[in-house]
Amino acid sequence: MAKKDYYDVKDGKLVRKKKTCPKCGDGVFLAEHKDRSSCGTCGYTEFAKKEKPKPKPKKEKAEIKELPPPDTGAPSLLED
Repeated sequence: MAKKDYYDVKDGKLVRKKKTCPKCGDGVFLAEHKDRSSCGTCGYTEFAKKEKPKPKPKKEKAEIKELPPPDTGAPSLLED
């Protein structure tokens, strides 16, 4: 990218399109990477803030119903 592409003119004023290095001053731009911006001159680096993943909604626990004992037709030993 040519240096002229880093600037834009709005309302008769020169506007920088990219961030400049806070240590080196105006005229030295930060390179834009996927997860950070860095200066090629002094090595200054700004890391992008990671977005926290959204918590998954909790599933409601299903009610456990007690089933009646199966009817086998045989007399139960527990019955009096």
